[in-house]
Amino acid sequence: MMKKFLILGILVLALFLRLYKIDNPIADWHSFRQADTASVSRNFIEKGINMLAPTYHDNSNIQSGKDNPNGYRMVEFPIYNALHAFVYRLHPAWGVDMSGRLTSVFLSLISIYLVFLIGEKLSGTFVGFLAAIFMAVLPFNIYYSRVILPEPLMITAVLASYWYLIKMSESLGVQKRFYLLISTLLFAVAILVKPFALFFALPHLAIVFRSWAKGELHTFDIIVFSILGVAPFIWWRNHILLYPTGIPASDWLLNSTGIRFRPAWFRWLFSERIGKLILGVYGTTFLMLGLIAKPKDEGLAYWLWAIGIVLYFSVVAGGNVQHDYYQAIIIPFICFMLAKGAHLMLSLSKTTYSRFLTIMMTLVIFVSMISLSWYEIKGYYQVNNWPIVEAGMQVDKIVPKDAKVIAPYNGDTAFLYQTHRAGWPLGYDIEDKVAKGATYYVSVSYDDEARALEKKYTLVEKTDKFIIIKLSK
Repeated sequence: MMKKFLILGILVLALFLRLYKIDNPIADWHSFRQADTASVSRNFIEKGINMLAPTYHDNSNIQSGKDNPNGYRMVEFPIYNALHAFVYRLHPAWGVDMSGRLTSVFLSLISIYLVFLIGEKLSGTFVGFLAAIFMAVLPFNIYYSRVILPEPLMITAVLASYWYLIKMSESLGVQKRFYLLISTLLFAVAILVKPFALFFALPHLAIVFRSWAKGELHTFDIIVFSILGVAPFIWWRNHILLYPTGIPASDWLLNSTGIRFRPAWFRWLFSERIGKLILGVYGTTFLMLGLIAKPKDEGLAYWLWAIGIVLYFSVVAGGNVQHDYYQAIIIPFICFMLAKGAHLMLSLSKTTYSRFLTIMMTLVIFVSMISLSWYEIKGYYQVNNWPIVEAGMQVDKIVPKDAKVIAPYNGDTAFLYQTHRAGWPLGYDIEDKVAKGATYYVSVSYDDEARALEKKYTLVEKTDKFIIIKLSK
């Protein structure tokens, strides 16, 4: 009973922390990627769910290199967006943006519980609790547990898939294959949402191989379930080729700048991101202790995750260096290592070390880690350009719903998303965009382009924060 109360307390704390600025508009850190994801969900809500041809608000050629007049958005299979739409319909008063953030929050709470279950099974109850606490309170994870991105669903699906494989390894007969089926379907969801989940399948393979070596699974079982796990992803990747205008360029994710294994690669990923942003410098103490701690029942599981992370960083070098949200998937492993490290440090009090000083030093490291990480993360919540929100609200109020809008913001779609209209997130070649259907222009910068258009077309509204122009003489 006490265990249930403790894990419930951790989940309540995690929920409370994730409600910080939950009503923020999508104009904070990584708003461009959040806006693209939320836009698909908003179209699902307003136009109906079409899982095979999701659309969003960007008609430009910026992402795919081709004009996208239908606004196709062919990246991850839109399971997250369907969940987002479902949460919105449960309580429309939350609005689209808050519903999306809460969708991620609910998924993150499931992930925290799964981290506890896995940590308890592999390393004992105390380590399970510590891992769940770290997962709940790390500032980096708090922020990326309430963004409108598919990462929270991928993380939950990977953890759930691994948990059901653990249950499979402890079961017999029909139940064993039932748990294997559930695990396979969950992993299929994970790679449909983000194929990078494949890098974190090494612990999965270890359990399956061990069961096969013991004769608990047949080769036929492994072949069938492997096909079942990857077939949906292969199908989806072939399907999206039918919509080339909606497929963003992705070559840059690998190594387009040649940064892989260069000093900057080590600095950004291991020093700036893991050491400073995620662990607040001081947390590296727990991480190092966790890596050298003697294994209990986990065997090679943690080391296989570590190998997967290094492979992920190495292969997807460009994406990982350019965007910190690519590191969200490594947080469960980091939390397991932090928990093992903190447990090892506390256990020193049972030897020749002072119990009081050991406990105090553990608390000092923990508080310092959270404090310094929060110092780095707190700026992520800031909306640095409120005029794009205000201008977007005014456009939504006075411009026809079917209008196509030019909302220049250096190619960033966050401003265009705020207008609640389809269109272009970049100016230039205005006449060409008018020929393609643009009917309004809105800008928060009264620059040469805005002044020229004001003289040529019909001024609708002009304030000290934005200008709205109807693209007709």
